[in-house]
Amino acid sequence: MTKMETATKFYAGVVPVILALAWTFWGPQDFGNYLPSMFSTLPWGKDPHDASKWKGHMEPFGNQVEKTIEIPSLDYFPDPEEFYRGYVRQSVPLVVKGALRHWPAVQKWSDEGYLREKFGHRYFLSMWRNITDQYHPAHMMMSMADFLDQYKEHKIYMDSTICEEMAEDVTFPGYIACDGFMKILKQVAIFFNSGWSSTDIHYDVTDTIFAQVTGGRQWILTTPRDGKYLYSDDFKFHSGSSPVNQESVDLTKYPDVAKVAIYNATLEPGDIIYVPEGWWHQVRTHGGPPNIALAIFVDFLLCMFNVEQTDQVIDYIEGCIKLREQKPKGMKCNISMANMPMSEVFAKYSYLKPEAMEISRESADIDEMDERRLKSGYPMPVLGLGLGGMTPEETERGVRHALKVGYRLFDTDPEDESEATLGAFLAENEYCEREDIFVIVKVHPKNLGREATRKSIERSLQRLQTDYLDLVLIQAPSCDEKKFKCEADDNRGTWQESLETLEEMNKTGVIRSLGVSNFKKSQMKELLKKATVPVSVLQARFDLMTRNTALRTFCDKNGIQFMAHSLLGFGWVADGLFEGNPIIGSFPVMLAARKYRTSPASVLIRFALDRNITVVPRSSNPLHISLNKHAAYLDIPDSPDIMNSLEDFPHRQ
Repeated sequence: MTKMETATKFYAGVVPVILALAWTFWGPQDFGNYLPSMFSTLPWGKDPHDASKWKGHMEPFGNQVEKTIEIPSLDYFPDPEEFYRGYVRQSVPLVVKGALRHWPAVQKWSDEGYLREKFGHRYFLSMWRNITDQYHPAHMMMSMADFLDQYKEHKIYMDSTICEEMAEDVTFPGYIACDGFMKILKQVAIFFNSGWSSTDIHYDVTDTIFAQVTGGRQWILTTPRDGKYLYSDDFKFHSGSSPVNQESVDLTKYPDVAKVAIYNATLEPGDIIYVPEGWWHQVRTHGGPPNIALAIFVDFLLCMFNVEQTDQVIDYIEGCIKLREQKPKGMKCNISMANMPMSEVFAKYSYLKPEAMEISRESADIDEMDERRLKSGYPMPVLGLGLGGMTPEETERGVRHALKVGYRLFDTDPEDESEATLGAFLAENEYCEREDIFVIVKVHPKNLGREATRKSIERSLQRLQTDYLDLVLIQAPSCDEKKFKCEADDNRGTWQESLETLEEMNKTGVIRSLGVSNFKKSQMKELLKKATVPVSVLQARFDLMTRNTALRTFCDKNGIQFMAHSLLGFGWVADGLFEGNPIIGSFPVMLAARKYRTSPASVLIRFALDRNITVVPRSSNPLHISLNKHAAYLDIPDSPDIMNSLEDFPHRQ
């Protein structure tokens, strides 16, 4: 019998719990011989067709037993050496009630005004549920201020390393406040939502210490070896998770769930729970908004690195159990950090675990957008916001958020109010100066010709409230009534005449860079022969189904930046060729979005960026805008195969 299996240290008031632990580890067949009455109500051995009559069928996980088992609970912290010997080394969960009520965080973080004032400028990794499926939330960086603006209206939650200012409001819990535990510290993270979250049934790859700051959480635990009743090897998405729906357990499909012993605890502000690595758990929030907790992750076992790799979760768990048995029976603490703010611990003792201490300082503003230097000599961001086709209200909302999160490139449309709306906002914008903004203006086909083009540019300057334009694109001449109105076409000028006017304005500094939109390769060749100033940009269609390879190759050879329009695939619907978008919801794109924990749109944006294509997707939704920017920071090199597979998506060159 192993130490982990017996857990024989008898703390006061915990004997029934230890018996329950022994029952769970031994299993009902052996231990039931000694206490048969304990198992008289359990459903195993019954006809599976009667599962619908079992207790808890189609009810939340945890309701399948007659009685839950209380997790061991104290109202004080054991000293670190005792905590190690009796709980960490023995794999025994522990709840400590009310021990953190003295935290400034517990006293202050329920005030959103305080959160906004003290942490509003900091950026945190946040998740957006149900973008691709329930198992793969999309990741994005959001400032605390933006998160507070959005989290009550959308299913988003913060799961991120704490920032320095947060570390000032908390201390390390007394039972780990010593150098011995700091040496195996992995991370201190914040979990923040409005109170709606309910996790799947899973186990963590670290020992976890979870402190409730505001709101509450119900914790349902079951032992590592009970994982064999949770069908985890049948789950196709992530190892260490169960496919059982935690909100509605179908006992006809998963009858063995009824065999699981359920350990239960409810945390309120100031309470804390210790969950050993390998213990399965499911957690539901209640209370809030805000609902905030801090998690302290401890690398005690490192099973994922120290246990032989296997596809069978149960074999993995057995390896973890053996690994825990091999750990030293005691821990020596030489430096006490009791009641010391985390920020002070990080400052004084970073040498104990530099990577953990440094990580806890990483919440700085996200990076500036990458740029490409155009042939004109001016830099242009690789990712921007398209404004055409939106109402003034949508444009203002989109521009405001885009500027807040670092966008500086805006693509306007001369045929709507996007120029005027952008100009009015930029005139009083608090986020940056005019010279930091890159504005794209177009000459519509109906305004081709020397004088018409001049008037069009003067109108754009007036509406944008600026004395120069960063980039002007001549739109290709067309009389396709679906796309352009061609009234008085017989009197319309040519793009060659428009080019002459724009070149004159370029030489006076009114226009900094010139380009074209929707030109064919033959027109591009003629353009380069005629142009007396550098041609910097070609904007043309690009998506997974239309690659425009020849045009892109031509641009590369001639130093012209290629810019995509219709990247996300909605053009196929607008053209009437498909009823639904054939790209954004396709299996390869959704698979990549799940893999990289982002949105399908972000996958398509990153696909283009990796091919040196500038993109300006249109959106007024703040969350979409944030997700789109996060495309530039996806960790593609770690697993490039899925993204590269998009090259094989059926397409025309």
